Amino acid sequence: MNNKIIALILILCCAFLVGTPALANTTDNSSSVTTPQQITRNRLFGLTRFETAKVISEYYGNGQVENVILATGNQFADALSASVLAHEKEAPILLVDSTVDGSKDAFDYVFQHLDPAGTVYIIGGTGIIGTEFEIKLSDLGFKNVVRVAGLDRYDTSHKVARALKDTTVSTVVISSGEQYPDALSISSFAANKGWPILLSSYDALPQDIKNFLLDRKPSKVYITGGAGVISNNVLSEITTLLPEASVERLMGESQFDTNIIIAETFAPKPLTVYLATGYDFADALAGSTVAAKNGDPIIFIDPSVPTLPKSVARYFGKLYANIISPGIVSFGGSGVVTDEIMKITSDLIVGAVNETSIYGIDDLNITVIQKENYLLPATVQANLYNSDRIEVPVRWNPIAVDTNNTGLSVYDGLVEGYGKLIKLNLTVKEPEPILISKYSTHFDSSQVNRTENIRISAKAIDGKLLAPGERFSFNAVVGERTAEAGYKEALIIEGDVFTPGLGGGICQVSSTLYNAVLLGNLEIVERHAHSLPISYVPPGQDATVAYPFLDFKFKNSLKHYLLIRSLVEENTLNFWIYQKVEV
Repeated sequence: MNNKIIALILILCCAFLVGTPALANTTDNSSSVTTPQQITRNRLFGLTRFETAKVISEYYGNGQVENVILATGNQFADALSASVLAHEKEAPILLVDSTVDGSKDAFDYVFQHLDPAGTVYIIGGTGIIGTEFEIKLSDLGFKNVVRVAGLDRYDTSHKVARALKDTTVSTVVISSGEQYPDALSISSFAANKGWPILLSSYDALPQDIKNFLLDRKPSKVYITGGAGVISNNVLSEITTLLPEASVERLMGESQFDTNIIIAETFAPKPLTVYLATGYDFADALAGSTVAAKNGDPIIFIDPSVPTLPKSVARYFGKLYANIISPGIVSFGGSGVVTDEIMKITSDLIVGAVNETSIYGIDDLNITVIQKENYLLPATVQANLYNSDRIEVPVRWNPIAVDTNNTGLSVYDGLVEGYGKLIKLNLTVKEPEPILISKYSTHFDSSQVNRTENIRISAKAIDGKLLAPGERFSFNAVVGERTAEAGYKEALIIEGDVFTPGLGGGICQVSSTLYNAVLLGNLEIVERHAHSLPISYVPPGQDATVAYPFLDFKFKNSLKHYLLIRSLVEENTLNFWIYQKVEV
């Protein structure tokens, strides 16, 4: 690493410490591992993809540059072929948003680092990067602006290939124009060697691409991805056009597998491995210029899992086996490539762990019913460094399980070869009660006082437990309806008229509970009808109450405990009566 880059790393690290998006640099110094050289772990990142591209560009060229590439950060298609042109022009790739105002990071870099006589290459048509960008560049004093654009993504890749200086192309790459991972997997290698990346649709080679192949007659063609990405029909078209050429597919079962096959083919001994998410194009695209300097690989990680894809872990394991200790650089922040992923990568490269070693075992949370027979598991599922999951034997302490009493018990598990204790949190709970009846009524929630009275009285009953033979008294449970208890004035029935009274509305609660009791076939002890018709239950199914004279009472005539639950939600009052299961 030259003095200029070292100085840049130190400057950016200082910026990182005060909160500015920059490059973070750490070194693994594990005393228990002997390695051919120290493993450096660096991070190039910003708060957005556009800022990350700027940070990467400053890492690539922090002084004055003669050329820059502008590519969209919102769509991958037009930009996929830009890496080769960027390497040839020694130009960083800056990502722009859909507007000039949203592309401040790119313009800041251009203003600070581009030679006034330098050239800006815009990749893609005006529908992708508008003419306002050219106007802005002109206003800043940059007059040399070259737009490389075709009618579509395929034509743009053709135009980029035509823009390369080397007209004697020995090798070309054919990649999907509909998916980005495979093209980005090979981008640093193709750029380093000057191989054009030509985009194809799934089932047919575009005519401009055919013309380019016929014109340049390369002796080698790499197709990135399997037949599910670029069909065998395209392969047949290529072999027909170039009968003397060697055509080779680079493919795996997934984008991560293809990524590693490409890395193993072209970078068996990398100086640096660059990590980027396999689920977005922006960071890898911007970083391809950095990786292309020495023809190093961009390795895809899967941010949806805590460890590495199987093929990726195997690749790093092979580096250790061959005593190859490359540095590690992440494109993107810790939300994309986590610090843990960088550590795992380092550990695999130095041999501190094996790809099939146990990375982690999750604690277990088990819930069982009281007095239920339960045996502690003989195995647990372990997560390996290569993202595989396997069952491994486990020994528990204590080994005996007692489910007679409710509550939480914690068991410690020990797995051979895994240095951490596993926790099994066993919760013993009572059996769920059996629903024997339910009844609901509706009310006008805009009548605020009446609604509040319903809520207070229903809440007083919720959770009431009745033993076999025990009697329930509404007045005893709910209590006297007073202002101190929170009750408000609402309409009540006195004789044959409706009149304001404290606690108006609670008769709907007693009537709703009465109907739930009827459905449960429980014994009614006391019940009184209203003197006027009411609307919330059918005629003859009401139960009025008036403290302390009129009460609603019933008896738990069953041989089991009963649990009463109530809930007021919006304009509905619900009562449930459950039978408690004895253990």
